[in-house]
Amino acid sequence: MHYLIRLDDITPYMSKEKFEAVQAILDKYRVRPIIGLVPDCRDDSIHGGTNARRDDSIQCPLQEHGDGREYSDGEYKLLLHELIEKGWTVAQHGTYHVYETKESGLLGINPFSEYAGLPYEAQYEKLKHGKDMLKDLGIEPALFMAPGHTFDENTLKALKALGFTAITDGLYPKPYIREDILFVPCTLVAYDKLKGLDTICLHPNLMNDKDMADLESFLKDHCNEALSYNHESLHQDAVNYGPFTAMAEKSALKARQRRDRIAHSMRLSNFMVCTDHPNSAIKWAKRIIMSPLLLSKRYDDIK
Repeated sequence: MHYLIRLDDITPYMSKEKFEAVQAILDKYRVRPIIGLVPDCRDDSIHGGTNARRDDSIQCPLQEHGDGREYSDGEYKLLLHELIEKGWTVAQHGTYHVYETKESGLLGINPFSEYAGLPYEAQYEKLKHGKDMLKDLGIEPALFMAPGHTFDENTLKALKALGFTAITDGLYPKPYIREDILFVPCTLVAYDKLKGLDTICLHPNLMNDKDMADLESFLKDHCNEALSYNHESLHQDAVNYGPFTAMAEKSALKARQRRDRIAHSMRLSNFMVCTDHPNSAIKWAKRIIMSPLLLSKRYDDIK
């Protein structure tokens, strides 16, 4: 197992306290993550470190900027260049971080998107606006990070035209090349489910004390498996996207959807916990033997 870490929703409005706490943990274990900069953040739900997220709604792309800027322009620019100097990698994380459509895009992870479903020209102009804003900060990333993990063929075409070479996303356990773009896997699983090469996706604004402790506990035992983003080495290890890769991604998406259903059902969650076992053969034997008990009762929370 090897992994990268990505930090989403990096803006001048993010919680300084939480970001510095995450930074201290990563620095302690010498882990250099990918940071996703929102060039022109218009999503009030990530201003000022609030925990209110609106990922399940479509947001107006022209909403007013909220209060809560925690870094001045000068402080923010200085912070970013200090992080780059330490070996942290910058990715463009959308443009406004505002969802305009209900499209799930190529991966099918979420039913909302800042880009998927929009015409090519609209996507190109939006992405270019974000890239130009980052240029004003003296930063020109070649790595892209889509809000909501949603994008489509037009997004890939626009990214390629604008000089982007990679996306930190993909549900396959190895990097792959699709439309001349490098996909670096981010399967969105828990620490104990990481396999092959993966990316741990963190949102510092949303992390509480337990999240910080879990991160430190994981890094204490697994910091030696952490990788810094290196396009050349990842590209060298990448496979070409094809029917087998597509089938594997669909299977991974179905597994994710099953985990989500279990997480929202107390009955199924309890069953999975009670039948868990380090030995895979014993675990599945217990689940098969106990499955009649699972089916014998009815609960309102079953979806």
